[in-house]
Amino acid sequence: MNRNLALIACSTLTMISGAAIGAQTNNFPECIASHNELDMQDVARSMINSLHPDQRMAIAEQGGIGADVVNMEQLTRNFDGRGTTNVPHGVTATEFLAMLLSDEIRSELNEDQMTVLNTVAALMDDGKEMPYMCFAPGTSTKFAWTINEMLDYQFVSDDGARFQQGNRWSRTAIDGSGLTQGDATNITYSFAPDGATIPNTGLGSGPSTLFQWLDNKYGSTSTWQALFHQVFDRWGELTGITYTWEQNDDGFNMSSRVGIVGQRGDVRIFAFNFPFDGNNGVLAYNFFPNDGDMALDAFDSFYNPVGSNSLRLRNVVAHEHGHGLGMAHVCPANATKLMEPFVSTSYDGPQLDDILNGQRHYGDPMEPNNSIGQATDLGTYSTFGFFNIDNVSIDDNGETDFYKVTLSERAKMTFIIAPSAGTYQQGPQTQSCSSAPTTNYTNIHDLKIQVFSSTDLFNPVAEADDTGVGQGETIIYDAETPGDYYIIVSSTSNTNNVQRYIASLVIASLPPVVCPADMNGDGELNFFDVSAFLNAFGNMEAAADFTGDGMFNFFDVSAFLSEFSAGCP
Repeated sequence: MNRNLALIACSTLTMISGAAIGAQTNNFPECIASHNELDMQDVARSMINSLHPDQRMAIAEQGGIGADVVNMEQLTRNFDGRGTTNVPHGVTATEFLAMLLSDEIRSELNEDQMTVLNTVAALMDDGKEMPYMCFAPGTSTKFAWTINEMLDYQFVSDDGARFQQGNRWSRTAIDGSGLTQGDATNITYSFAPDGATIPNTGLGSGPSTLFQWLDNKYGSTSTWQALFHQVFDRWGELTGITYTWEQNDDGFNMSSRVGIVGQRGDVRIFAFNFPFDGNNGVLAYNFFPNDGDMALDAFDSFYNPVGSNSLRLRNVVAHEHGHGLGMAHVCPANATKLMEPFVSTSYDGPQLDDILNGQRHYGDPMEPNNSIGQATDLGTYSTFGFFNIDNVSIDDNGETDFYKVTLSERAKMTFIIAPSAGTYQQGPQTQSCSSAPTTNYTNIHDLKIQVFSSTDLFNPVAEADDTGVGQGETIIYDAETPGDYYIIVSSTSNTNNVQRYIASLVIASLPPVVCPADMNGDGELNFFDVSAFLNAFGNMEAAADFTGDGMFNFFDVSAFLSEFSAGCP
């Protein structure tokens, strides 16, 4: 850290401390702040994430520098029902660890694991926020559970969803600040250069050796970086997140700076050989937003097999980035969910529970489509076509999804939606991680469909809300007028949770318009049709037999005139 930056950091700490004890300070608006003030604000935003949640809350309540990235609603410490423990007030992390370490648990932990636990507790008591960790198969479940309970000591954010969530990103390099639940989000990521410092988070500290480790393993930088790109691309395919590889990384210490376009990513990747862990055990760790930095256990033999396109490495990275998106561990550990404490090769990347978690935080891949102007364009159709929509969701009780359909001809429009999730076991990490409550994620919202014509955006031309929670809906509408139509999917229930759904659009031709008096078939009724009828009548042609009795008389003339007066549909 250079002298100027050190002065900024020192000033920032002074202001943060002042805010915590009641000093009145404010964030500098970016539009008028000087470069020094902006640097100070960015340092504060980064440093505030390393403070204990109680300290962050105190700073936010006083409007201290960096407080704009603190989500007060998600700083609620709620331990009720999580595992078998409850954190009493006024207990230090070291004291809480002693409460957790029963004789049974102590007997299963080795010296290195006890070192990690004691280091984590000491760092927490110093106000350092700890990252979440991923464990190799076969690691003691009691060690993994104790680590998770210690992480829960610092904070747990639970908004009522059964999948386990912490804070989501509220600020990124591209989007700026102000991001909230369900917002589509742009996240940048970069690879920290070797030598960048990784501070101690319980597993030791040291310089990053990411490039040395993986260049030797894969033979070229581009080969292993492509594996990381695949992981981020997959998360992007499943959620409302757009990922951008920031090819620059200025090498600042891990978790010390916010992302800046052209300088470093929001998410930064590091690796070193964990000094306090040995082989296997903890495979990697990751901070929660707005940090998101990741450290892998370099040279751990777990990563040696590269089968299935390096599935072991990719699943660890995908799991760790799940923490970096605000996801905590889930149980049971039955190799069905990416965010289970122990990595598995029984799946490839995020699974259903992980997808629901991601869409709850960041919306679905079609976000943002919450207004007419942002409607997802399903295409232009004449008399036949279809479009299938999957892996989309209503992410809360106020979500509305807009879709646009353009008809170049009159046509029949059918739109079908149905919940698409499932029933499975899922809950917070417990000591055994062998069971959890069963939840039906299909049975969350009562879905509703409305169709509007672009000529009247206030009154729907059709709507469907015929079934209840967890059931599908269908609209069939004969669009006699070509043009733009908007299909709106929403919920009539008030459940503040995510409902994934699938939908299908089918366009079919309508029967030809029947207009008997249009004798010349030009779609208009005028003198020429009268002339055509009289000519057919005089020649006793079948077209003039309007009564269909095989005779040509006054009754046919009367029937024609009646149809002519009625006009075409």
